[in-house]
Amino acid sequence: MKLFVLFACALFAASLAQSDDVPDDRTGYCYWGDKHACNSETGCNYGCHKRVCWSQCNGVCAMKTVTEKLIAEGGNIEDFSDFWNIVTNNGLNCEKCPEWCYLDNGSKGYATCTSNDQCEVYRSNKCMSHCAMI
Repeated sequence: MKLFVLFACALFAASLAQSDDVPDDRTGYCYWGDKHACNSETGCNYGCHKRVCWSQCNGVCAMKTVTEKLIAEGGNIEDFSDFWNIVTNNGLNCEKCPEWCYLDNGSKGYATCTSNDQCEVYRSNKCMSHCAMI
């Protein structure tokens, strides 16, 4: 049953995700559009939620990107860093998918905030929580 659920999530994510060439300005790629702030360099929305900074992230939705890359390259990923380079196009994009996480403040703690603009400095930090699909 667990395998079925994982497979179903991967299929759902694949239907939501899209793969395009990475333009210089990725503002239009943010999943939540202009409803939340958008990092034009990565195409990731970000903001302040319940006094903690969050960002769009790549989790299950990245499965489509990795699968397409594996098929194109004959099914070979050299090491784990290759996997994340494929997922994020070397750190340059978020998949257009409803996944998000709370952000690290740079000192292994949650990035706290009271407004969205306070999260701009943390928007490219690593996730402190799991990357979750809503």
